[in-house]
Amino acid sequence: MYGLSRGTQATLSVAQPLVAALLADPSPPPGRLALATVGGLAGFLAVFATNDLMDAGVDKRRFGARLRADTGPDVDSAGARHPLAQGLLTRRFALGWIGGLSVLALVIGALLDPVCVLLFLLAALLQVLYCRLATVTPYKFLVSGVMVAVGACAGWFAFSTTVDPLPLALFVLWMFAWEIGGRNIPNDLADVTEDVRLGVRTVPVVYGSRVAVRVAVAFLLVAFAASGALAAVAWPVFGAVGLVGTVVVGALTLLRPALLLVRDPGAALRAFNLATFHPVGVLAALVAGLLLR
Repeated sequence: MYGLSRGTQATLSVAQPLVAALLADPSPPPGRLALATVGGLAGFLAVFATNDLMDAGVDKRRFGARLRADTGPDVDSAGARHPLAQGLLTRRFALGWIGGLSVLALVIGALLDPVCVLLFLLAALLQVLYCRLATVTPYKFLVSGVMVAVGACAGWFAFSTTVDPLPLALFVLWMFAWEIGGRNIPNDLADVTEDVRLGVRTVPVVYGSRVAVRVAVAFLLVAFAASGALAAVAWPVFGAVGLVGTVVVGALTLLRPALLLVRDPGAALRAFNLATFHPVGVLAALVAGLLLR
């Protein structure tokens, strides 16, 4: 079950809407914050499990053809990797697991704000679309970026009914760019050999590793700039400690992965693992800024 929902990745992902929540309300009611955290975790567990369910056929071919090589530690591999494809879980169980988590996320979202329900449903639909485009187009990475940004925005609307255009726009840009440059394309670079044999169309498969690295680095730089600009624009929330912390975290989890990719595209999985922790680091910097302001 943990592997089906990519439990580590899903848990780390909760940091994304929590940053938005604290931007919208720097002093949130503890009970509401706890409820939003549970709802966010349920939503991410459901969405990641949906990805595994949708890709079960392709993943089964990976294992059947022994295409899945051991490329080193992978945040996504905590727990059983692709348990459906390996026959460790049944499709019926997976559907029940996803359904239960989705109901929990939807109920909590409705209690917080109906907009959260709409954003969750939209993110889930985008996840399904992303999986459907696996063998169709390499530009599906744009869908992935939008999906992550949409889901993360639920944190904002769980605590505010008003929109502050500039910080929210910077937040969306940050999430969009981080997902593409930090997770999506580096993950595709790590899987390029097997994707070629399976007919999965990704940027490195269609355009080559060199182009993929350039695209990933460009988005990583955009994410770094957007996160820094967000901390500066939301100065009353981040404060000096939060701003400096955000820049330091960005250097370690965005700029360093970019350098790793430029030096060696084969280090894509290391870059992916580092970038995965970026929103958690920004959340920590934000909380530190709030506590010390």
